[in-house]
Amino acid sequence: MANSNNEIVLQAVEKALLSDVDFYCYRLPNSEILEFGVDTSEKHTNKGFCVYPFTEDDAEPCFIRNCLDAECFLNTEIKEITTHSSRNIQLSTSKEDYLIHAEKFINELQAGHILKVVLSRIISGQYYGKSWCDVFKSLLSEYSRAFVFIFKSQKTGAWLGASPERFLSYNEGVLSTMALAGTRIAGTQGEWGEKELEEQKIVADYIQRYLDLAKIQFKKSDTYTRNAGNVEHICTDFEGINVSHKQINYLRKHLHPTPAIAGTPTNKAVEYIRNTELHSRRYYGGYIGPMAENGDFDFFVNLRSLEFKGSDYSLYVGGGLTVDSDKEKEWQETAEKARTLQRFL
Repeated sequence: MANSNNEIVLQAVEKALLSDVDFYCYRLPNSEILEFGVDTSEKHTNKGFCVYPFTEDDAEPCFIRNCLDAECFLNTEIKEITTHSSRNIQLSTSKEDYLIHAEKFINELQAGHILKVVLSRIISGQYYGKSWCDVFKSLLSEYSRAFVFIFKSQKTGAWLGASPERFLSYNEGVLSTMALAGTRIAGTQGEWGEKELEEQKIVADYIQRYLDLAKIQFKKSDTYTRNAGNVEHICTDFEGINVSHKQINYLRKHLHPTPAIAGTPTNKAVEYIRNTELHSRRYYGGYIGPMAENGDFDFFVNLRSLEFKGSDYSLYVGGGLTVDSDKEKEWQETAEKARTLQRFL
C-alpha cells in the first residue's frame, strides 16, 4: 500500500517541479511513507511544512500549507513553467577563502574569544540528469535513517536534501531532540578524538541547559556513534514527557541556532559568521519539517542540502571549529559531508 501511494506522490513531485506552485514532500527517518502537500492559498489550515532560516536576517520564515494532497494535485490542471524563482544561485566558496576564514576563526578560538564556531561553504555546479526528482528518489533509496526532503516556494526557492539531525520533535506531549556533532569517515576504527568529543559536549551541554531552564524533566541517552551515509557523528538523544505547549514554544525559540550549526556563545558565533562568510546561509542551518493541525511537529536541521534552479545548484556544507581544529582537515571534512549529495549529481 505504501509503495502504491509513494508512486503517486513521486508523480506529484515531478508535476510540482514543473508547475508554479508551492509544495513539499518528505519522508521521516525509518519510515516508508512519503508525505506531500501543495499550497493553493485557497484553504486555511495549520497543517503543512515549516521552513525556518539560519537567522531571520538571512531569510524570511515560510510555511507551506497542505491544501492539496498528491492525488488531488495530479487531477488538477496546472500551468507548467520552466523556472520558479528569480533568485540567482550563489557561487562556490574558493578553498583559498575558506582557509583564510578558518585560520581567522581558529586564532579567535585560541585567543579565548569564543568556544566554537561553525564555518560553512558553498559548492556550486550544474546537474545534467533527467529531473531533480531523480536525485530525490536516490536520496530516498540511500538514506533510510535521514529526513529526506524536497520543497519549493516563491519565498524560499527550491531545496532538497537528506538531514541526519533532528532539531526538535513534539508529539502528544513528548519531546525529542539530539546533540549531534563531531565528524569522521564512516566505519573509522578506534576512539573519537578530543576535538570531536569536545565539539559534541558543547552541543549536549547547551541543549541540557535549555531543557533545565524550561523546567522539563528528560531522559538522556548514552553518547553513541551515529551513521550518516559516508560520515558518522557523535550523538546524544534527549526525551522529555508531559511537556506543555508553553515549554515547547520556549525551546523552539531559544534552542535555535544550536552550537551544532552556529557555535557558542551563540550570539557571538552568529556575529562572527555574518561578518566573515561571503555568502548568505539563507535556509541552510535553519530547521524544516511538518506541522500537524494540533501543533505537533517534527523539525530537522536543514543540513546535507542544496538549493537549485533549473540545472544550477548551490550545495551548502559546514563544520565546527574548536581550539584544536586544523584548517586543512576541516576543509576535507566539508568535502566528505558534501559527498552525501554530490555522488548523485
